[in-house]
Amino acid sequence: MAENVKAANAVVDEEAVLRQYHNQNKNYLSPKHYVAYILSGMGDTMWMTFSKKLFFFATQFLGISATTWGLAETVSFIADTMDNAISGLIIDRTRTRWGRVRPYIVLTLPFWVFGSLSPWLLPSSMPQSSLFISFLIFNYVGSIARSFYDTSYQIILFNLTPNPIERNRLIATDAYADLVGVWIPSLFSGVVVDFLPQILGVGSRSIYTGGAIAFTVCVVIFRTYGFFSLKERMPLSTRQEMNEMGLVQTIKSIGTCRPMWVLLIKNFFGVGKATGSMVEDFFWLNCMGRLSYGTIAGLFTGLPSYFVLPLAPKLTKKFGLRNLAAGSYMFCGLCYFIMWIVGYKPFGEDKFILNLIWIIVALTFCGSLNSIQRYCGTSLNGDLYDYVEWKSGVRNEATITAAMSYFKLISDAAAKMISAFAVAAIHYIPLIDANGIQVPQTDPGMLAGIWTVFALAPAIGRFMKGVTLMFFNVHGETKETMMYELAKIRAAKGIDTEGAE
Repeated sequence: MAENVKAANAVVDEEAVLRQYHNQNKNYLSPKHYVAYILSGMGDTMWMTFSKKLFFFATQFLGISATTWGLAETVSFIADTMDNAISGLIIDRTRTRWGRVRPYIVLTLPFWVFGSLSPWLLPSSMPQSSLFISFLIFNYVGSIARSFYDTSYQIILFNLTPNPIERNRLIATDAYADLVGVWIPSLFSGVVVDFLPQILGVGSRSIYTGGAIAFTVCVVIFRTYGFFSLKERMPLSTRQEMNEMGLVQTIKSIGTCRPMWVLLIKNFFGVGKATGSMVEDFFWLNCMGRLSYGTIAGLFTGLPSYFVLPLAPKLTKKFGLRNLAAGSYMFCGLCYFIMWIVGYKPFGEDKFILNLIWIIVALTFCGSLNSIQRYCGTSLNGDLYDYVEWKSGVRNEATITAAMSYFKLISDAAAKMISAFAVAAIHYIPLIDANGIQVPQTDPGMLAGIWTVFALAPAIGRFMKGVTLMFFNVHGETKETMMYELAKIRAAKGIDTEGAE
């Protein structure tokens, strides 16, 4: 560590610094790299969108109680602590002919497939104890895969190019393409699940299971393509530097990193939106009468992203990345809060069309800056990684990302537990007719409880994310100074990003 600091403060040839700074601002990515990165993540985006239906699916068709679900999530989260703690350290020290992080994109696939697909294939009418054990095993095996894959996929983005402008351009393009990854499973679980059972004469459960298999295949194909097509370009710290850094010094550098703690707290408040998403199908089926209305709403709520997202790089230049992110979260939080106050039937019980239009308009405003938030969140991670290298002289993104993923795991687990306990608190009872087709509940108390979780939880979470981000200090002159001094650090250590592979 001391030698890294000396290297950072060493007197180096100004020409070498300028050459290094120039290399950090060159373009390295071809259209093939854009396509490979976008596709390799699109399968996971589709799966994440689809898998949010699992709680609804398990409650509706497997008969799992909300208490059993919440308990399984809690225990698996506790068991998952160990692999999350070591995954980053292992990845940071990995050196193979395929790079540092690429191998984990495919090596984790068997574990991921088992953990993710198995719950959708369970037989109906299992006792609660068997369901608890099954979900505990699936959750834990899947969490091992996610601990290594999620960290690897997040940081490979920041190893494809040393140019932060090109990196942000890739992030914006990826976020734009991901709109398709969100829309496709939304269409499936809304329109297809709503109408195909009546057309084919099959139960609703079979449609969900078929969808789970289809989206799993997409993930396997897209990840494999990404593994063979992507290249890591950022220079890595040597084994000697990593050893000199040591575990204690690594923990200390992370523990005292203000930008990282800001992002950790910001990510934890994601529990709000995640909780709302968990009960989304409960809302559309029971409060509005059909799942397909959610898909119709999705056609409109996603439209602003197509127009706003291309402006992200310009808005970043005008307001700064931190301010753009904080402002977008606060705006959406306010929109959710107004929507909750007004309610989902402001025109009365007999004005269904007007009520549906109101919900669609309200959700459109609530989600109008979602793509901006995704773009900013990923870009802020890049600023964090650069900040740590600037302060310590060592790039250890995997360790940092693993720590951040652990807090996201806490957030996700909290969202699942809150959703489960909320559904248990309102005494929700799934209704299925003689043909195996789901029908909506009509109990006013249940509907009011679902609406509160659906609308108020995202309002609180979004607004608190915005407030937290105002403490992110990699901004303005500090960021400009950081990028120049990073060039000096790399030049002093003889690193040439132009030739990095």
